[in-house]
Amino acid sequence: MTTKNYTFLTILFTVVFLIKGCTTDFEEINTNPNQSNQGPSLDLLFGAIVPGFIGQNINSYQVPGQFVQQFAVKNSEEGALTQDDDAISRRTWEIFYSENGGALRNVELLKFEAENQGHQTYKAIANILKTYMLSQLTDLFGDIPYKDAGQGFKLEDRYLFPIYDSQQEIYDTMLADLENANSVLANSPATEIIDANRDLLFSGNKLAWRKFANSLRLRFLLRISEATNVSARVADIFNNSTNNPVFTSISDEPSFSYNSINNWPFDNSNPVIDEIRISETVVEIMKGNGGVNSVSTLQDPRLSWLLSPTANSITTGTPEFVGQPVGIASDITESDDRSLLSDNFKNLNTFWLLTFAEVNFIKAEAAFRGIISGNATDYYKAGINASLQRYGIDVSTATSTAYINDAVVNFASNQIKHIAIQRWLDQVNNGFEGYAVWRRMNFPTLSLGPDVVATQIPTRYFYSSKTTDKNQANADAAINRAPLNGNNTPLAKVWWDVN
Repeated sequence: MTTKNYTFLTILFTVVFLIKGCTTDFEEINTNPNQSNQGPSLDLLFGAIVPGFIGQNINSYQVPGQFVQQFAVKNSEEGALTQDDDAISRRTWEIFYSENGGALRNVELLKFEAENQGHQTYKAIANILKTYMLSQLTDLFGDIPYKDAGQGFKLEDRYLFPIYDSQQEIYDTMLADLENANSVLANSPATEIIDANRDLLFSGNKLAWRKFANSLRLRFLLRISEATNVSARVADIFNNSTNNPVFTSISDEPSFSYNSINNWPFDNSNPVIDEIRISETVVEIMKGNGGVNSVSTLQDPRLSWLLSPTANSITTGTPEFVGQPVGIASDITESDDRSLLSDNFKNLNTFWLLTFAEVNFIKAEAAFRGIISGNATDYYKAGINASLQRYGIDVSTATSTAYINDAVVNFASNQIKHIAIQRWLDQVNNGFEGYAVWRRMNFPTLSLGPDVVATQIPTRYFYSSKTTDKNQANADAAINRAPLNGNNTPLAKVWWDVN
């Protein structure tokens, strides 16, 4: 896998309006003595994007990750669903559009300047990164400004007050942009170089970017597969690996690491680290006690990698893993004898944007549905293997082999359930993806905790009045059309969530 260390502060905010400095040949560079005709550095614009948005992904365990019960943070109102919904919706919207180190603005600037400077490779990569970022926002809210978003620097009303594109249109656009990016990168001239030093995901490797684009296409296609027929497009990707390369090993996975582990939210330097805990739902499934959510009767090797046994169980010589109960109000005193994050997880300092395991689970689902040939069980097994190996777990040990074989045996009982839960477990701190998988596939089966005020787990983020009043007419149009039909609530569903 490609992992680079990076420090946010080195380029944050500095590249948005960067121009070439004065030199001894000033008159040759400038036709207007008061304005440079040299565009911003494409390399620096590109280098600023990933560190701008990655923090929100890494911290997605806090809200969507608690909604979907991957985490149960002690003393957190989000997990108990008693939170101020308006505040969460408003802040999420603001972060994606206005903050994130200017990531969305830098993506649009990169596209704009790459077009002006004739660098189609950087334009293609900008489109890949835009689809990655805003797919998460549309999956949370539904209809959002997409095509005209992040372009306020053009100072036109259509960009200052962008329309809310329908989610179906957004997905059509994202898929078309990814397909085009794959083609552009396949045929781009060698002179169109990606700055390897600023490419924090793939070190300037165009083939790696193509694999990322096509693997994202698979994620998006399966996401909308209940709302529209995607069979031909999924089959075309899997059946034409030369034209549409996808991840073929864990070394293909895009990953990000902070330069300082102190920025990793699960590091011991976090003053509330002992309150950040994996949920009882996850732990019981991994212990082999998942009940309706069972994927194996044996203990998952990832459990002891992610968590430490409880303090009391270590003292008594009978190590045991205990997850944090979900839906516990912040003012309730709960037992402290819960499993804390392991040193492995605290020192991980790596976030994967998309995994090889996910591609295998997508392939298993496609095979199960008859979209592609091959054995769904084999692809499912490959997905579990890849997930374990990514954490450095030896899949050849007796413990790993027994777990994998037992999971494969149990797979036949309900293949969609098992695929969904393994995807949800694969990267347990990726709340955005876990929340989307649960809503589309309806697994794992989740129950509300004892102190939950809400009647059910939210199925979308609603539009906060504090954001819609800035673009009211376009927001109202989105609220009043399908699928919301005037029902702007957290219990409504986005377009692709039809079950």
